[in-house]
Amino acid sequence: MSQLFNFSFQNLQSTADSPGAISKNQVVYAYATQSTKTLLVLTNGDSRITDNALASVKSDFGLTSIGSPTSANGQVISLNEVLVNSDYVTQIFNDTATRRVEMNQPASAPVVFTTTATIPAIVSASKAAEKGYAEFVCRVSQAGTGAPTLTTIKNEISESVAAARTASGTYTLTFTSIASTIQGGTLPANNGSLNVTVQPGNTTVPLISSALSFFAGRSSTSAITITSLEGSTPTDGLLTNAMIQVRLYY
Repeated sequence: MSQLFNFSFQNLQSTADSPGAISKNQVVYAYATQSTKTLLVLTNGDSRITDNALASVKSDFGLTSIGSPTSANGQVISLNEVLVNSDYVTQIFNDTATRRVEMNQPASAPVVFTTTATIPAIVSASKAAEKGYAEFVCRVSQAGTGAPTLTTIKNEISESVAAARTASGTYTLTFTSIASTIQGGTLPANNGSLNVTVQPGNTTVPLISSALSFFAGRSSTSAITITSLEGSTPTDGLLTNAMIQVRLYY
C-alpha cells in the first residue's frame, strides 16, 4: 500500500506549481537541486522540482539513501546524495570498490547507479527509511572484572559492536563501520537524532541494601557508555541480561 505525501511543486521558472500530495509509488529517486530544493524523478520519466529540502524528503517520504553515486547508466554524475525508492531496486551488485544499484524504473529507461556506499550501509538506510530510524538491540551481562558479554538481537546501525570494561561499573559498546547513509556514519551529539535506553533486566542482588541505577548514553562518535551503580558507587556485576536499545534517527 502506497502512502501520500505533501509536496510544494515548482515549475522550471521556480514558480509555485500545483502544491499537493503525491503517491510514493510514483517516485523512483530524488536528489537535491537549487540549494534547498529537491528534484523527484517519476516512474513515467518526468521530473518535478519541489520546494522541500532533501533532508525532509529523506525522513518523511521514506526513501533509501545510496550515498553519493559517481555514475548513472555508465555516465559520470555529481548529484551528491541520492535517495531511491527501494520498491524499485532489483539488485545491488558488489564490485569490490563500488556498488551497482540496479532499478527497474523509470519504465522507459531504468537506471543503474554506481556508488561507493557499502551494501550494509544501503540496507541499513532501507530499514531506517521504513521506520524512521535504524536500531541496535542487545542483551548485556557482566561479571567480575571482565568485559560485558553481548547477545545481539538486532543490528541495523553498524557492521559489528564490541564491548569493553573501562572501569569499575563502566562499560563501552563501540560500533564499527556505522552506516554512512545514516547521520553521516556517526553517533551524533546534541541534535536529537540519537536515543539510548537501558533496561536493567535480572540484576544481581546487591550485598547491601542500596538502590541500583543504570545509565547509558553517547560517549563518542562511535561508542556509548553504560554505567551501573550501587548507591552512588560504580559497581561491577550488576548487569544480567540487561536490555540496551540504540535508535539512530534517519
